[in-house]
Amino acid sequence: MQNPNGFMLGVAARYTELTDRDFNLMQDVGINLLRFGDFQFDAAAFVEGREQPEAFFAASKRLRELRAAGFQLIGITPGPREISKTGIEPGSPAYFEAYDKVSRFFAKEFGDLITYWQVANELDIWIFRDTLDMDQSVEFLKVGIRAMKEEAPHLKVGINITLIPDMPGIIDGNTEASEGLALAKGIYHDETLPVDFAGYDSYPGSWREGGPEIWAEYLEEFYALTKKPVIIMEFGYASAGGVMTSEEAAAGHYPCDIKKWKFAWRGEHSQQAQADYLRIAMRIFRERPYVHGAIYYNWRDAIHCWQCKQEDCPAETAWGLLDKHGEPKLSYEAMRECALTTA
Repeated sequence: MQNPNGFMLGVAARYTELTDRDFNLMQDVGINLLRFGDFQFDAAAFVEGREQPEAFFAASKRLRELRAAGFQLIGITPGPREISKTGIEPGSPAYFEAYDKVSRFFAKEFGDLITYWQVANELDIWIFRDTLDMDQSVEFLKVGIRAMKEEAPHLKVGINITLIPDMPGIIDGNTEASEGLALAKGIYHDETLPVDFAGYDSYPGSWREGGPEIWAEYLEEFYALTKKPVIIMEFGYASAGGVMTSEEAAAGHYPCDIKKWKFAWRGEHSQQAQADYLRIAMRIFRERPYVHGAIYYNWRDAIHCWQCKQEDCPAETAWGLLDKHGEPKLSYEAMRECALTTA
């Protein structure tokens, strides 16, 4: 949703799994912007010159239907995990050449439907950059940015980073290599790179200590580092899950291991806390003119945690504005209030 000042408000969602009821609920609450990366794209088929699977064409058709219905879109291009399926040696010249071609394909195929593009996803986190090292990850992103901008100069292209502020050894995935800073400096300090915005993901209160109030400090630091308009590509608060004891946290448990959060805002993960979190965070975002938009993660609770595959794990299951049965949560109404104030 875009207001006269240009603020975009949306949700992350796997649109290929959504029903017409979901889309109606989104529009009823004032959401008409979706961020997603599920194009059903087969990278190996593309590299080998084979036709894309039927699912790709079905997904493309659905995208055009969404645009016709008034939805705006933010696309995420394939990342290293998808490109690894080509069988090309990661980090080799042939690998980057393949990604150049993939990126140009996306710019041509969807450039009339999608203006804003996030190249890959959170390559400062090891699980998303696959086997690439940090230098290779920076190069991967540069290849994607340059290829898309050369193919379709009108596109708005950027990346997203999550491991900022730099907290080696405190935040899961952040090591002495300072991955978030390395990625940010590699991309945003290259004056030759035609990057349009700085995407930022963070979950203070769930994946790191703090709460929505700390977003003010985070954003000032991020903007000073990138000097680019900021889009919050992911923010949110988990509405379920117990909290580790101090002994459990000190033992270094990961949330998936014992089905508890290391961190909690106001001491709990609940529907009410999620709704309150959304309201406070959105107020902070809107107060900063360099923040051009915010994407809530995500639309609906998941049945299984995508990391550990368990149903009883709160780590990746309770982020939605709807519960796993598709019923609105308290945060859904909070989003309605935020949409009205940005309209």
